[in-house]
Amino acid sequence: MKITMYELLGLVKDGKAPKKIKYVNSIWEYDKETKDYFHDDLWLIYSMNSIGLTEREVEILEEEKKIPEKSILDVDSDVNESYDIVIINDAEYEINKVERYMLGKINEIIDYLKSKGDE
Repeated sequence: MKITMYELLGLVKDGKAPKKIKYVNSIWEYDKETKDYFHDDLWLIYSMNSIGLTEREVEILEEEKKIPEKSILDVDSDVNESYDIVIINDAEYEINKVERYMLGKINEIIDYLKSKGDE
């Protein structure tokens, strides 16, 4: 997404500054303490104010999001009949019927997302 430097300054002012931007073919990272973007030893907003380049566009770089792995349902007959065992990140948890239904729906959504694009 591209925005103007004025819009970026507004985001910084409102405390909604994006973590990374691309400006003049360089990647800049936001520093909360100085409320400015840095690249190597350069500070973007400080430098711009001194040379008047606030009309240029910047590109906000989104962080890559990955589709999570599905949770594994495993029915254990030794556990109370109203609960099942689910394995999440190699840990076992007891879940009830409603949680099992919701987990099944979440797994369906994960399957759908994986079928639509790259992981």
